[in-house]
Amino acid sequence: MKRSIKILLTVPAVFALLIIMICIIVFIRMNSQVKSFDQTPVDISQIKDGVYEGQSETDMVKVNVKVTVSNGEICDIEILRHECGKGSIANVIVDDMIKRNDVEVDAVSGATFSSEVIKDAVRNALKSASR
Repeated sequence: MKRSIKILLTVPAVFALLIIMICIIVFIRMNSQVKSFDQTPVDISQIKDGVYEGQSETDMVKVNVKVTVSNGEICDIEILRHECGKGSIANVIVDDMIKRNDVEVDAVSGATFSSEVIKDAVRNALKSASR
């Protein structure tokens, strides 16, 4: 009887430990991928008027955007695709970018990785304008 109780308690504990380890590995990998983004600032005032597309992705988040620039300002950012596991609460970050006319805004609390991938996609769209 005592042995079966130990087994019943051990199996969930091992399973929980395995899940925690997987979460830690995913977090470390995502953090590494986000840190590898080219975060060179983009001078939006030097971008020609137009509509530019950009994309960025990590293992868990994939984003495609369309950025409209007019008179050296970001007029619109449309998120064409945002695949992520936790939903799309980070999408509101584009409002801050438009309002401040800058890609480098604060991440959305609770959606840091998605926010960083969206910012990278917008940055990539704007960088494509200078090519």
